[in-house]
Amino acid sequence: MTITKSIAEELASIELGDERLNRRAGQVLARLLESPLASPTAAMHGWAETLGAYRLLDHPECTLEAILRAHQQSVLARVRTQPRVLLIQDTTELDYTSKKKQTGRGPLAEKGRQGYFLHTQWAVNEDRVPLGSWGWQVHARDPEVGIASKRKSKRIEQKESYRWLEGYRQACSLSEQAPGVEVISCADREGDVYEVFVEWQQRQQDGLPTAEWLIRCNQNRAILQDDTALARSAMGKAGLLIEQVQQTPVVGGAWFEVRTREQNKKLKGIRRRTIREGRRVRQEIRAQRVSLRPPDRRGHKLPTVSIWVVMATEVDPPSGQEPIDWTILTSKPVENLEQALDVIQWYLARWEIEVFHRVLKSGCKIEELQFKDVTRIKPLVALYAIVAWRILYLTKLGRECPDLPCDVVFAEEEWKSICLIRRGPQGIVKKPSLQEMILLIASFGGHIGRRSDGPPGPEAMWRGMQCLRCFALAWQMFGKNTS
Repeated sequence: MTITKSIAEELASIELGDERLNRRAGQVLARLLESPLASPTAAMHGWAETLGAYRLLDHPECTLEAILRAHQQSVLARVRTQPRVLLIQDTTELDYTSKKKQTGRGPLAEKGRQGYFLHTQWAVNEDRVPLGSWGWQVHARDPEVGIASKRKSKRIEQKESYRWLEGYRQACSLSEQAPGVEVISCADREGDVYEVFVEWQQRQQDGLPTAEWLIRCNQNRAILQDDTALARSAMGKAGLLIEQVQQTPVVGGAWFEVRTREQNKKLKGIRRRTIREGRRVRQEIRAQRVSLRPPDRRGHKLPTVSIWVVMATEVDPPSGQEPIDWTILTSKPVENLEQALDVIQWYLARWEIEVFHRVLKSGCKIEELQFKDVTRIKPLVALYAIVAWRILYLTKLGRECPDLPCDVVFAEEEWKSICLIRRGPQGIVKKPSLQEMILLIASFGGHIGRRSDGPPGPEAMWRGMQCLRCFALAWQMFGKNTS
């Protein structure tokens, strides 16, 4: 079985009301993996397949939700093999400003830009091996969303921030379906929504399956000064969260290296490229349990919630460089340095969803889709999301399990064809390891393989995958006669 055929198994449980449509969905998915850089029509093999793909996307049963349900079953099977899973959620923009005739678009963050927002639930294990997407939401922004006076009068269900609460509920759903697996919902600053904390607390009190969570702090919230005040009432003398934790004794330190990299920073309303110089960072770690004073919600009273806070503060940053500081809110008890470092490492795994979104947009080029109707775009986004997962999964698997035989993942015509081209006739005598196979594919995607280069990344993999498709087809026609 080829790697492109095996990916069709991700949709084995799909239900589109017709077995022919079910098979076609798997076929289209396989073709997109063969050519992730090509347009959907160019990825198909001939006009018959192209026409079949159009009919699939036009079918009312072929929706993002239907594809997600099928993919979730495959994700769930992988999650159940893990002791702990991080479910990372984040939002990225899909910019379709240039597609003037496309329907259903809404304003993006930058003035004048038009498109959609994609909110993803990305599952990884503790080694950061991607397990797949547990949730996708594609929506266009309401033009009134930026009007603060109208936003404040709305309930959480009517706000964009509701997606973070929905994301946490999806994490709880995963926890319910995977008993024995600790599910931790992870989010960056935008996910600092008080209703998430309330949902967690209420589910615990009701005895319902509950996911843990950690969120980078975005708001210096009011807190109750001590738990005795909490016991008396929801009010009391309040302080501020960050100032309170800063006064807490240091529980230990952490040291790590950061690489030089470019960053996009918004300075005085203008987004500019800046350089963060590589350096050795020393951080002081603090941790404290606090009781949050509920924010004022018009016509809706919220309860007080007790959570843990981990603060990592860089000591003596270089002059002119922004200090690397993190304040992380979490439901996980943090009573010592080891537990605090665990929380920090789980938060740092959040970077994996950034990589996923980059592969989806730069590798699969979903922002270049030419369809006018958003009903076609949504299922295509879902299919390409599975393709992006597969590319990242292969990349990570080659790093974590390098000694596996390559035929665990790749078919005979795939590994023999690429070995023949790179190593000559003698290269097909011995089957390469998974790591060797990954390096061979990446070499056709521009990965040079010098010691200083490190392992290949997803960009080199998705470019190399296109070459692999051609090699495998040639092998099927001529390779068996090669001596």
